[in-house]
Amino acid sequence: MTRLDEDAIDEVLYLARANEAAELDSYLSGLSAQTKRPKAELIAAAIDPYSKNSALHYAAANGHHDVIKLLFSTSTEKPAPAFLNAVNDAGNTPLHWAALNGHLESVKLLIQAGADVTIINRAGHDAVFEAEINDKGEVVDWLLETVEELEKGIGQTGEGSAGDNADEDMDDADEVNAVDENTLRQESAAAASAVEDVRKQMEYLKTRDGDMKD
Repeated sequence: MTRLDEDAIDEVLYLARANEAAELDSYLSGLSAQTKRPKAELIAAAIDPYSKNSALHYAAANGHHDVIKLLFSTSTEKPAPAFLNAVNDAGNTPLHWAALNGHLESVKLLIQAGADVTIINRAGHDAVFEAEINDKGEVVDWLLETVEELEKGIGQTGEGSAGDNADEDMDDADEVNAVDENTLRQESAAAASAVEDVRKQMEYLKTRDGDMKD
């Protein structure tokens, strides 16, 4: 397994968060030449040791489409499921973060690459439920119309707190800080909340099934 030092990890994650696609590509090329390892392996190894966030988590959280496409382009085929569906310390995948922040284009890119919509985070929520509790109706509608698993009523319930979406018009540095703060705050609240009991889960699923049939 490829291992990166702390400086290399920090640089890859920073460039992904800051939407510096060209710089990230150049850095990965140089790192690949130095380590004799493929870019895809380097990206997969660039995981924050504390939060367990990947470059894809940060790109998805901020809606950085060019960075997401760059990360995917390093694979000869579709991104490896272990990378695409990697969970962070709060159990969230990149799809969770894209959905809760309302980044529809990022959600589409992730789904088209094979992201698993059925993964449940530590709060007991799948990606569509995170979008629902954060009032990201456009994302919810697209997922419900597009993803077969969700049309069959897959989902979880639970208490959660909504994270504020980052201002799309702020500059890169401010956007990174705001989205990270909001997302991490949401994760902290979600991780602290208990998952609903089985009876409430069944009630929620029945409600969702009924709404989807209308």
